Parts: sequence; structure tokens; C-alpha cells
Amino acid sequence: MNVKSTQGGWAMATVVLGIVLVFGVGYRAVSAQQGGPATGPLMEDAWENITALNGEPAHLMLPTMFYFEAALGVGCPYCHDPDNTKRDLDTNELKDVAREMIHMVNTLNENNFGGEEQVTCFTCHQGQPIPGSVPTVINAEVPPKLEYTVPVPAPPAIPSVTVAQIFDKYIAAVGGASALQDVPGLTAVGTVTQRRPGRDFAAQQFEISAKAPAMKLTATQAGQNQNLVAYSGGDGWAQGGNGNVRDLRPEELDSTRLEDAFNLPAQLRQLISNPQVDHPEVVGNRELYVVSGRTENMPQVKLYFEKDTGMLVRLVYFIDTPFGPYPTQVDFADFREVDGRTVPYSWIVSQSRGREYTYAMQSVRAADVADARFARPAGAGAQ
Repeated sequence: MNVKSTQGGWAMATVVLGIVLVFGVGYRAVSAQQGGPATGPLMEDAWENITALNGEPAHLMLPTMFYFEAALGVGCPYCHDPDNTKRDLDTNELKDVAREMIHMVNTLNENNFGGEEQVTCFTCHQGQPIPGSVPTVINAEVPPKLEYTVPVPAPPAIPSVTVAQIFDKYIAAVGGASALQDVPGLTAVGTVTQRRPGRDFAAQQFEISAKAPAMKLTATQAGQNQNLVAYSGGDGWAQGGNGNVRDLRPEELDSTRLEDAFNLPAQLRQLISNPQVDHPEVVGNRELYVVSGRTENMPQVKLYFEKDTGMLVRLVYFIDTPFGPYPTQVDFADFREVDGRTVPYSWIVSQSRGREYTYAMQSVRAADVADARFARPAGAGAQ
């Protein structure tokens, strides 16, 4: 496989930080008219040299690769050619090892768990390229991922509060339903900074245009060009600085909507299905109400609300891959009032691959944003 396109935060981060928004060498363009995720192209239809992921939906290729990275604690060149234009070639012998491991995991689950996803890459690797297989003796150095820990205490009881009460208090915390109607449009200017272990990145300027209940465009400066990510209701698109436009993949669209800090209050009830109150959790010495649910394309989303204020301060969503869920965490902070609405001026998107993206608003203001602002560029087809 050859990957040059991705979108992060999962939703925005890698796109807005300048990664090319076109599929690289090794990807065969497939018409979007072939259908959605349930009836759309398979891995072998859309990508070159597929021998172990046959039959899986093509749009899950990038989440699957990210999951492998996280499970083994490695990067793309660990299994692929170092040249990112040759990812589909078999120049690295570890690529065949990875294929063997894929077959092994599938066989284990098929023969022992009725095909249910019980054994994953992370089950054994735990963030290490080579999994441990021998218990350590006393006083021996133990790898951090295998360190024995004290038993986890029983979680606190699920509170008697209802999902509706939590959501209503959240709407009140951001200013109330009337404030969302009176100030439906917002524009913001700020910076986004990426962090990785041992590597620093310069902050990049970006602008956000948002309109309730479900429209948003983010334009991030990448050198002399801009990377654009937008959605309007159930449709979304991304455009790189080279002008190429593509549809957002199903899980990208859901994550883009979840990470939309300005419009999330207005569309939360429509976006989250099967919500239920979960065990409360303590984050930063604060006990938070937790609501668990799912979206159309994500198996689980967890929402964390302050008990006293009702404000949403954290969300965690999981993108399903053929080999296990891939998590992303978003923390909201620095809440300020903008014409009667309370919005976060900063949020941090954390991924399990050691990547973190900090969004810091310099200004947020009410604005009358036209619907045309979020429309897909004329003449651009799906890629």
C-alpha cells in the first residue's frame, strides 16, 4: 500500500498540517458511485498489491495502518519501503511478516471465537514491535508495557441522572438553545501545533467558518497554499494545496463533526445514537459524568461532562478497523463567551501514535456565514 493522504485529528490534524490530500502511487481511483461503505469498493479494488486484507472495505485502509502503528509502536517504514511513493512494493521483508500476522489473527478469531474480534495485534504487542513471551524474574528490568500494576478498583456507581438531563445541562452551559439560534454563525482565527515525541513542529495559522446546526470549513495555511476540510450535514470534502478534492471517508465525516467544537451542541442529539449514562470518571481531580454511544460509522463514542457546570470537556471516539479499534481523544478548554454563546478557545486532539495537536484560537466572533461557503468546489469529482 502507498499512502500519502490522511485526515487527522483523526478528523483534521494531519490534513491541516500539510499532508498531501490525494492518494499516492499505488491507489487506483474508484468511482464514488460504486456505493457507500456497505456496498463500496474493497481493499483489493482501490489499492495495489493487496494479498492479506482482501474483502475489507477500502475506506478502512488508513485507519487499519494507523492501528498497526499504534499496536506495534512503529512508523510506516517499519514494514514499507522508506520512499513514500513506493509503499505498495514488497521491498521490505517485514511486509510479508505483517501479512502472516494478519492471517494468524484472523485464523485465531475464526477458529476460537466464532469470528468475533477477540484477539488483536495489540493483544500481544502492547506497543512493542516484538512481543514479550517469557515472564520476568524478580528484580529484572521489566519493559514498561508489561509492567505489573495494582488491581483496578471497582468503578463508581452509575448516577441516577438521565442522558436527557445531561444533554440539557450542556445546552444551557453553552448559552441555551436560544443563543444557538440567535448566533448560528461563528468565524475563528488561530494556530494549530503538532507535537510528536522528540520532534517539534512550527505552529500553522488556520481559519474556521462554522454555522449551526452542521456546517464547518477549516482552512489551514500550508506554505503558500491552503488545505481545506469542510462538511455540510451528511456530506464532506477535503482539498489539498495542489487543488485535488476528495470526499471525506465515512469515519472521517463522523470525526470531523465530533471535533466541531462550535456546532457540536446543536447536533449532538442527532449525531450520537443509543446514548446511555456510563460510570463516572475522574479527570484532573474532577469527577465527570460520562455518556457512551455511537455514530453512524463509529462503534463507540464517550462524552465527558462536568457535573457542576454541565460543560463538555472531553470526548473519545473509536474508529473500527479489521484488527481492533483506533482511539482519538479531544479535550476542550479555555471557555469564553461570544455574543451570548460559550465556546472553547482551545482544544487538544491526542492520538495513540504519540501525536498531539493543539488548537488555540486568537479570536472568535459571531458572523453571518453563507451556506455557499461550505459547498464543494465546482467541477471537483471524488478521488
